[in-house]
Amino acid sequence: MGSEADLVTQAGPEVRLGRLADGGVAPAIMAIVDRGVRQRPHLAGDLRAEVELDMGKRYPPVRIVFDEGTVLVEDGASKRPDLRVSGQLPDLVSLMVAPLVGGLPNPIDRRGRAALGMVALGRVRVDGKLGLLRRFLGVIRV
Repeated sequence: MGSEADLVTQAGPEVRLGRLADGGVAPAIMAIVDRGVRQRPHLAGDLRAEVELDMGKRYPPVRIVFDEGTVLVEDGASKRPDLRVSGQLPDLVSLMVAPLVGGLPNPIDRRGRAALGMVALGRVRVDGKLGLLRRFLGVIRV
């Protein structure tokens, strides 16, 4: 029988909901993250990062912390995220549902081109390392 750490690696980290804010979307983002963690536990298990999704003034930001054995999703800003992805909620969703190649939106697919266009036009902004964005999108892709 394997150790507890081995079981977490096989099943993926536990996804937990943290603080909630009025009008926040953390529960919806948690559902997307949880689905990705369950489908790709090998990608989520090794990820150690704090990610912030900033959706402008309409919704509170969502903080996602990938740690050993757990992923915390909650409403609220991060003080120093490793990765910040900013844009309006529909644009961020488009990024999540775009088919990927090499961890980035596929330019051959129309949804991938649309997601890349949003980044090129500044509708979606990314602050942080490109490699981390690729890993994050790889986990949460729909």
